[in-house]
Amino acid sequence: MFMSIRTYTVGSGQRDEVVRRVDAGWTDELRQLPGFVSYYVIPTGANGLVSVTVFVEEPQLETAVFKSGEWVGAHLMDLDVSLVDNKQGRVESHLGG
Repeated sequence: MFMSIRTYTVGSGQRDEVVRRVDAGWTDELRQLPGFVSYYVIPTGANGLVSVTVFVEEPQLETAVFKSGEWVGAHLMDLDVSLVDNKQGRVESHLGG
């Protein structure tokens, strides 16, 4: 498995709208991509979000990360959303279902 952890800042009072749009649009597209395992969005503080995306193979994850950037550009440009950090790699240890 391969995972991407992306950290974002969002404009004041916009976090809930970003999450709503992601849930309404991006998650359906993401789940259709080959190798999809799981996706999470975690609010961090008043103006932060972290997304965690997991795919079976690295090229599948890289495709999803690229498509995520396209989706953000197409659907969140009217909001103040900035990518702060992106880390990705092979999951070396895993405990869960």
